[in-house]
Amino acid sequence: MTALRHVWRLAAAFLLLAALAAALFSVVPTRADMTILLPERGDGDLALLFRSLRQGPANRAFLIGLAPEGAAAADPRLLSRAFKDGLEKTGRFEWVANGEFRQDRAAIEPFFAHRYRLNPPLDPAEFSATGLRSALERLLDLLHGVAAPVVAEIMTADPTLRTLSVAALWTPPSAPARQGVWVDGAGRQVLLLARTGATGFDLAAQESAMAAVRSVADGLEPAFGKLRLNLSGPSVIAVESKTVAEAESRRLILISVPLIAGMLLLFLRRIAVLPVLFLPLGCGFLAGAAVVGAVFGYVHATTLGFGVTLLGVAVDYPLHLLSRARDAGGVAAAARKIWPGLLIAVSTTILAFLPLVMSSFPGLAQLGLFSVTGLAVAVAVTRWGLPRLVADQGLAAGPSPVPLPRWLRLLRLPALLAGIAAVAALGLRAESLWQQDLAALSPIPEAVRARDQALRGNLQVPDPRYVLTVSATDVETALRQSERLLPSLAALRDSKVLDGFEMAALYVPSHAAQAERLAALPPDAALRTHLERAQQGLPFKPGAFEPFLQALAAVRAGPPLSPADLPEATLRARLEPLLLQADDGIKALILLRGVRNPAELQRAVDETGTTGVRYLDIKQSAQDLMDGYRAETLRWVSVGGALALALLIATLRAARAVVMVAAPVVLSVLITTAVMAQVAGGLSIFHLLGLLMVAGLGIDYAVFLREKEGEGVRSVALCAATSIAVFALLATASVPILSQIGWTVAIGSLLSFVLGLVFAAPPAERAA
Repeated sequence: MTALRHVWRLAAAFLLLAALAAALFSVVPTRADMTILLPERGDGDLALLFRSLRQGPANRAFLIGLAPEGAAAADPRLLSRAFKDGLEKTGRFEWVANGEFRQDRAAIEPFFAHRYRLNPPLDPAEFSATGLRSALERLLDLLHGVAAPVVAEIMTADPTLRTLSVAALWTPPSAPARQGVWVDGAGRQVLLLARTGATGFDLAAQESAMAAVRSVADGLEPAFGKLRLNLSGPSVIAVESKTVAEAESRRLILISVPLIAGMLLLFLRRIAVLPVLFLPLGCGFLAGAAVVGAVFGYVHATTLGFGVTLLGVAVDYPLHLLSRARDAGGVAAAARKIWPGLLIAVSTTILAFLPLVMSSFPGLAQLGLFSVTGLAVAVAVTRWGLPRLVADQGLAAGPSPVPLPRWLRLLRLPALLAGIAAVAALGLRAESLWQQDLAALSPIPEAVRARDQALRGNLQVPDPRYVLTVSATDVETALRQSERLLPSLAALRDSKVLDGFEMAALYVPSHAAQAERLAALPPDAALRTHLERAQQGLPFKPGAFEPFLQALAAVRAGPPLSPADLPEATLRARLEPLLLQADDGIKALILLRGVRNPAELQRAVDETGTTGVRYLDIKQSAQDLMDGYRAETLRWVSVGGALALALLIATLRAARAVVMVAAPVVLSVLITTAVMAQVAGGLSIFHLLGLLMVAGLGIDYAVFLREKEGEGVRSVALCAATSIAVFALLATASVPILSQIGWTVAIGSLLSFVLGLVFAAPPAERAA
């Protein structure tokens, strides 16, 4: 009856855990975007740029490619138009662009409404009698061409056809065009840009938009044959990264749980112990996710993926408990017996991770908080929960204690020499010790990054490394300051110092510029006279262009135009990423392409005398930022190591005991570091995280291997076997971060166990 009661208690505990997990993940959002790797603090302009990646319109952009498969061929223009029309009809996108400059009233209406306020600059010569005469003669020619319908519709209000000039300026310069639409270099894949209306963080909405794109592409196949769809962009990558992370988590669980279960059954020989082993892990995982969600407002998929690695750490605690339960006289007695050693092991591990919680690197802060919380809860459940949930009856008898052979002591000198060799190897590659490629820190799989780069290259979408930021108190001031830079930037472009630039002032002039340009035009009376002279001898009715005169008079009398006054999504989509709201006003961004001489660029900008302008090399700034994070992480790791060592000294007291526990830990970390630096081509922050776990496991092994009569060898061997298996499996993950941690901890676990045996071996007199 007692055993049955314990079974029901254990089942109830798992049901409660499942219910809490369902409730937690129904209210705490998960994210998979790479912005967890971006700064929350630090350089103001750089942090603002990164926040714009997380929150701005650029985070909702879709890069789309569609091509016939095999030998099938399709008219690019027909395919592109059909695809664009289908995407627009879904209602999922604010705008869709395919490179086509459509000259119909619906397409040009946003530009028609604001034609005299928007760029390009007004040319007074076009409004002279001679200029108007040329414009009217051009109208007569165009009325016989393919653009005749739209020309006929707008010409009375816009005889100079300025609307078309404005629309052409606002058409994004992008991929090569074929038959008027964007195509790739091979001429087979049509290319489009789109922007969703949902926020980038709304992964459900972004996933729905992706499904809509695929549905539209599938719907075109009856007319165009089998099609291959390529999708990318920040929101697409976020959804795919989340999908990959979830798939990897499922794969790891589906493989690791049976693997570990099989290993445990082989050693413990009783299936009833498996739920006992996994309960602390589940509690720790859920507690870690809950605390991270409460502090950060969300849980990153990488953090959850890291939770799988707790399987190789937290499962050690109930293993130590159950392997001693039979011999100790029950689970409660075994819990009391192992508690001193367990407390030392888990406390030192927690102290090693605890400083990471204070990191300004949000990725490390989440992982640190998750680990500290998860490990603390897992050990608490092991110590106080399992004795109340597990019956003593039916526990399997563990194998006999395994005494350590004395000859293992002979390996201490080779182990020390290996540690010295590791230090020497690290010293020899000191300059190349750390990875400099920021992509190595990304949770995005390589295949996803490659597809994104290919689409960006084909679309020629700016992914700028160089940016000028213009600080101002308001948008008007920002536009004025940007306009002062325009002539210099244009000269630099013409002299090939840079390939091009993008700024809000290219499209919307400042209020001052608008007023100056309108004032330079002929007065209303003079303009009417010029128009009458221009019409002489041409087949236009008198008064035909009265709407033109009225429109220009209304513009002169009306208020100036600001970016905020533009209601059209097509126009806002172009401006919003270039005008960012900062804490102290506005940051106008000038995106630079193909900068070949940064020093010459800086000199030209300085010579304009424009205040509030700053030049940023984003790649270098981001690299400096990551270098700072690495230095900060090393400091926190050092603090954690010092705290862990202090705890060992305080608890073990005897200098020899401290050395025998610390030596295998230090050596395993050093050797693992040297191996990973060589194999991985340099270390990343996540290798450091893995090394912290190696240190935690090493302390766990060393502490329990010190037990007399060899009682700890059997449980430590089982702990090491499960850890090595789990982390070796993690090393196969397609997510780079998880793979880096997996390789590091798998190698480190093996070394920690072997070296722990070497330094725990008894002296010769004890072996007699």
